[in-house]
Amino acid sequence: MAATIYIICFIVGGGLLLLSSLFSGHHGDVTLDHATPDVSMGHSGADFHHAPADAGHHADHGHGHHEAKLSVASWFSIQFAIYFLAVFGLVGTTLTYGSNVSSGWTLVAALIAAVVIGQGVHQSMRFLKRTGKGSEISTADFVDKPARVTINIEPPRRGEVAVPLHSGERFVSAVAKRPHDKFRVGDCVVVVTFRNGVAEVVSKEEYEFVSRKEG
Repeated sequence: MAATIYIICFIVGGGLLLLSSLFSGHHGDVTLDHATPDVSMGHSGADFHHAPADAGHHADHGHGHHEAKLSVASWFSIQFAIYFLAVFGLVGTTLTYGSNVSSGWTLVAALIAAVVIGQGVHQSMRFLKRTGKGSEISTADFVDKPARVTINIEPPRRGEVAVPLHSGERFVSAVAKRPHDKFRVGDCVVVVTFRNGVAEVVSKEEYEFVSRKEG
């Protein structure tokens, strides 16, 4: 029974991995030019542009103090699941048919290998998406974009948001534009400024309210 499960996991995970490899060639990485000027809202946006941004300013200099709580998205993704299945099935099948290891230790080895490799790939891809170079995407592409909070934003601590772009969803560090605003995982926000690789965000409601006033 266990051998059948390993084989099925290997076939499903390996097949999905092959498909994702074939169709991933069109996804670019993000270029974050830390030497570029600040990119602010395309509207007149005086309220946003001149609003106090102490929290964001302090967070820009807090690269070594990332204390935001990690969300589920920090550890699990479809990509992680695909690699987990492929590695779990491969290691389990190999040890079952190619060694004398007991079924219990085979299961343990398969689980450990799947988690380690799956997380290794998942975390590496998240890092590349946050710091990727050589992209056709500019910093201006992040401004005025809706985003989803993936790590709590609690000033002065920095959080993280996922910004949907034409080449896929990008994860970038984020701070609240307003010093006292707090955003929880799953909240909908809008990026109003993007500088030094950090997005400054406001709530979707505030953004829409200011946009209506300016309209």
